[in-house]
Amino acid sequence: MTVRRAWLWILLICLAGGAFWGTHHLLESPRWSLYQIGKAINDHNPRLFLAYVDVDSIVRGQKDTIVEMVVPRDRNDEKTRNMVKGLVGAFMNPLTDQVKIKIIRAIEDQERNDLPTSWTLAVGAQVVVNRDYALVVLKDPESGRRLRLGMQRKNDGPWRVVDLNSRDLKLLVDEYLGERFGQQ
Repeated sequence: MTVRRAWLWILLICLAGGAFWGTHHLLESPRWSLYQIGKAINDHNPRLFLAYVDVDSIVRGQKDTIVEMVVPRDRNDEKTRNMVKGLVGAFMNPLTDQVKIKIIRAIEDQERNDLPTSWTLAVGAQVVVNRDYALVVLKDPESGRRLRLGMQRKNDGPWRVVDLNSRDLKLLVDEYLGERFGQQ
């Protein structure tokens, strides 16, 4: 074997190793989960979406926001606040089920045609990883709207969205409802 041929083999082995580790790194990253979420939306596949988005955790994380919407802190009415907190807690499971039904219907909606590509979420997101938790910022470059979310990885499973920033979510919901019902 000549020296030139040996270098060629070494180069091929290095390229194959780099491709393997690069692919492994991508498949183990939050960006891959974001890609899968985008793919689920584009393919109208709610099961895939729910595999990467923990709706139960997200809804539970919004409990204080729901209470704040019903009883603002400026009212200074702790008795009412505690009552609403208890009611929200009691209805958390049915509320979560209703949210899942709405998500499934929205994802299955074949009329949606203004969807970004699957890679848009993965490539366009700002992702900061700290061990098994990642902070992700999705930002629309045209409008400046953003959605901050938290992703978590448990027991070497996939990265899943477990938290949405309450303030960003409220702004997006207000905008969506305003567009849908003409209230802007």
